[in-house]
Amino acid sequence: MYLHKISVDQEALNKEQTIYRDAYSLHQKIWALVSRDKNQKRNFLYRVEYDAYQKIKHIYLLAPHQVSSQNDIKVAVSPRYQPQIETGECLYFKLRANPVIKRKENGKAKEYSIIMDAKHQFKKNGQNYQEQFSLDELIYDVGMKWLIRKGEQHGFSVKQFEVRIDNDREYYVKPLGKQAFTLRTLDFEGNLKIVDADQFKKALFKGIGSAKSFGCGMMMIKRI
Repeated sequence: MYLHKISVDQEALNKEQTIYRDAYSLHQKIWALVSRDKNQKRNFLYRVEYDAYQKIKHIYLLAPHQVSSQNDIKVAVSPRYQPQIETGECLYFKLRANPVIKRKENGKAKEYSIIMDAKHQFKKNGQNYQEQFSLDELIYDVGMKWLIRKGEQHGFSVKQFEVRIDNDREYYVKPLGKQAFTLRTLDFEGNLKIVDADQFKKALFKGIGSAKSFGCGMMMIKRI
C-alpha cells in the first residue's frame, strides 16, 4: 500500500464546486484516480482534510499502487506504507467514521446511524434522551461505545476523556440510478494503545467500521 497526499488547485476547487463539495461526486473522482479496471472493487481508503470554511485543504489516500499527478491534482506519494508499530505502544490518532449499527426490521437486516438508533431506542422505551443527555453528551456516549467495540475487534484500546468526538455531519448522497441516502459521520481524535500489533496493522490497511466509503474508515496515526 502507498500513502498519498493529494492537493487540488484552488482554481479547480472554485470552478468545480459541485464535484468537490458533493460526497458522491468526490468519491467518484477519487475512484477514477485510483481505478485501473472498470470491474475493480474498492480497495482504497481516503480522508479529506477541510479548512475552517469547510473547503478542501488536501486529501490523504491509501491505495495498493502509486497514483500520479494529473491536470489540477498534485500528488505526493510516500514510499511503500509499512508502519513500524509494536504491541503496548501508545499513539495519537485521527479517524473519520460512518458509525452504524445493524438491526433486523421485518426480517431484514438494516443499517442505522448509531446516533439515530440511540434516539430511537430511548423513544421505543418511552423515554426522551434529553432527560439524561445533551445531544453532545449522547454523541460522545454512543460514539465511545462504538469506538471501544472497534478497538476490541482491531487490536487497540481507548479510554474515556482521552478521545475527542466532534464534527457530527450529515451528507445527502445520490448515486446515479440508485436510491439516495443520508451519510452521517463522526470525527474521532485522541490517544490509543496498541493491544495487538498484527490486528492493528490490518485495520490500518483495511479501515475501521463496516461503512468505509465516501472518505470514512481511514485511521491516521503518529507517535506521541
